[in-house]
Amino acid sequence: MKSLIARSIFTICAMVMFVLPAQAEPVAKVMVLDYQLNDMTDLPNAPEELERIAYLSSIYKQRLAEDGVELVPVNEALQHAVKNESPAYLFDNVPNAAKMAQGSGADYLLIGVALKSTYLFVYPRILLVDIRTADVVMARAAQLESSWSDENTTKRTAEKLADMVSEELKTLTAN
Repeated sequence: MKSLIARSIFTICAMVMFVLPAQAEPVAKVMVLDYQLNDMTDLPNAPEELERIAYLSSIYKQRLAEDGVELVPVNEALQHAVKNESPAYLFDNVPNAAKMAQGSGADYLLIGVALKSTYLFVYPRILLVDIRTADVVMARAAQLESSWSDENTTKRTAEKLADMVSEELKTLTAN
């Protein structure tokens, strides 16, 4: 009987050890904007390219969440700016973007723009902005070199960028 109780206690303790890390505090609270396509080619905003950028955004957000980042819904002010301004407006106007994000409950704002300057490449660029100070705390870019239909390359690029953000957030929040 005593060994059964001891085993039960051991099992419960082991389960608690595995469950607690999953319920730990999030790495950070981040408002993540979908990537905006800044297509500078002669035939801008092809439906296939827009689909690829939407896929990039969805995988990017999914990976951030898997990495422990708490995603805060995009507020109305930023939704309005995304809808009514140029694709690079928020990227180029960080203080304005940070001001629009204030009061959202997020600590950071992630702004993404996919620059398509040629038919061959897309350059997903990101800015991680501290909402409180309006400072860019991380800027990164990648080169997405594949056809519209190559989901694997798009997925790997999204995951790579999300992992960079997650690592930077861990460093920022450790201080």
